Amino acid sequence: MALFRNRLAQMATTFALLVLALPVRAAESRVTLDRVEVEAKENFLRLHADILDAKGAPVPSLTASDIEILANGKPVKVTDVDIQTAEQAQEPVAVVILLNASRGYQIQGQGEEHGTFQQAKEGAAQFIQRLKGNDMVAVVVYRESVPHEVVYSFASEFTQAKEAVLNYNVPAADLNPENNQGQAARERSLLPEFQSAVKKVLDFFNDNLASNSKLATTHRRFLVIMTDAKDRETRKDKLQPKLKKMVEEKIEENGIRIFAIGYSPDDEQYLSLLQDIANVSGGAYTYVANKDGLGQIPSVFDTIATRIKRQYIIKAKWLELPDWGDPVNGKDEANYHIGLKVKMKDGAEVAATFNDVRLPLPSLNWLKYLKIAGLALGGLLAIGLLGALIVFLVRRKHMASASTAVRAAYDGPTRGRLAVLAGPLAGESFPLIDDVTTIGSMQGNTIVIADGSVSRRHAAIKIDQMRYEVADMNSTNGVLVNGQRIHKVFMKDGDRVQIGTTEIQFHLK
Repeated sequence: MALFRNRLAQMATTFALLVLALPVRAAESRVTLDRVEVEAKENFLRLHADILDAKGAPVPSLTASDIEILANGKPVKVTDVDIQTAEQAQEPVAVVILLNASRGYQIQGQGEEHGTFQQAKEGAAQFIQRLKGNDMVAVVVYRESVPHEVVYSFASEFTQAKEAVLNYNVPAADLNPENNQGQAARERSLLPEFQSAVKKVLDFFNDNLASNSKLATTHRRFLVIMTDAKDRETRKDKLQPKLKKMVEEKIEENGIRIFAIGYSPDDEQYLSLLQDIANVSGGAYTYVANKDGLGQIPSVFDTIATRIKRQYIIKAKWLELPDWGDPVNGKDEANYHIGLKVKMKDGAEVAATFNDVRLPLPSLNWLKYLKIAGLALGGLLAIGLLGALIVFLVRRKHMASASTAVRAAYDGPTRGRLAVLAGPLAGESFPLIDDVTTIGSMQGNTIVIADGSVSRRHAAIKIDQMRYEVADMNSTNGVLVNGQRIHKVFMKDGDRVQIGTTEIQFHLK
């Protein structure tokens, strides 16, 4: 027995040393590009950026010498650089605050004068107090039997909004309901429906954006959530993917970012769901530990308000456009990946990129005219090269057609089909066989479309447990599903996908 105890002690010591030896990753400064706007007539770029220090707080000041604007990774020559916070620029925000008013948040903890919900209300009121001007706010609560109750609908009367939040109380009948169900059913009914609450509040946000013209003019939109994320779906492994997928689909169109505050007085297993949906939206998650007490919750709300109001808006005039963008067919524009590099006060450099920004094509310069003259003088050589190119393209088209024909003739087991309605391959039908099907003009794709409107690697279709996701592979002309341009989206039977001049209909069978 003594030998066993000695062995156990040695193992514990070894484990402790291994844990101490693990590297601890220090917090890092970071930059997030929320949006990039182009004012083509005036040659201006407007970059909306969160620039945060290692503690996650907005940097207090920023100058033109601290930043560098990039296009496809290369510096852009700019002038007239103007840097302001969103608050200084009076850039309005639209915010929905979602609060958990369930029984678990009403109960006071030991030694606490107020329950969690009371502290959340005070935090929300403090957040609202930071809003001004044309900002708009709405407040929604949820509890066991009610996944969506509007306490204050979208408006800019911030004193009224603050009073509405502080004066809101859950009806006494809802705190002590009569329930004649069995014990299992009763216990289930006492759990809130967090997933349903998030869906309802995002629907509420999107519906108001469609019907409220003033709200629709705001480009910076946020959902601030304070909850323990408990749900009637007790299996987190089932709830997690459904919640992430639902949030991703609902926020993509209207650019809503989620800032989540996680606090649970008892069971913290669901809190990771908040981090998931915050990350999906490009927002942020803050964890409030039990040991820190409820008193810090209002300050967390204030920190989020500070971050939102201190987002930097960087406006700069370009002197010369780079000529390495991807030209857009039929338009005098090119696609660029616009980046922002920031030198922090501690000397560290952090950067972020915003994809697919369209800028005007640069005008011809003398160097290009000389190149054209050189091409004219080398006309005979150019004709020879052109002939060789034509031969190559004819052979390539023949090879692509042969590859396409082999796949189209396949009659084995399939997981769906793509029927080509228009374009060079109109009338063809292709089986979905692999986990990933790629579409493009370059050899090596699963489906090759020899068409100038189709990028080399244009789109991909991924199959995962009978879920079919089509994604744009950073193509020049984009991918449309049922007429709407997408980055990636899950398809359903009968959806129509536009790739260049080719139109494809997706069929499950």
